Amino acid sequence: MIENRLVPNVNIFSDMLSSMPIDEFSQKGFGSANIKESDNVSFKNVLSGMVSKLNNEIDKPDQLLNEQMMGNPEVDIHDVMTAMAKAELGISMATQITSKVVNAYSTVMQISI
Repeated sequence: MIENRLVPNVNIFSDMLSSMPIDEFSQKGFGSANIKESDNVSFKNVLSGMVSKLNNEIDKPDQLLNEQMMGNPEVDIHDVMTAMAKAELGISMATQITSKVVNAYSTVMQISI
């Protein structure tokens, strides 16, 4: 059996869901009827949670690189490179989501009533 010690275990969907203030999802799907909401669920709270999590992911490579340069034996250069790749992927995803939201907004604004 081949051991995958060098491949990072990254699940972007669960990372995004963990930033949302939603208690649990039903086994049937992700429809709005299946979401159990807490008191402070709003678009602003979800978006700010995702942005703060992205900010932490962007800062993590710098912190790991500083620790590695200071000689911390627990931090490997591979950890730094993995954190850099995760940060780059997060920025790319945030950029794409932002452009999709802006496109959707402009499409909705073009609808004549």
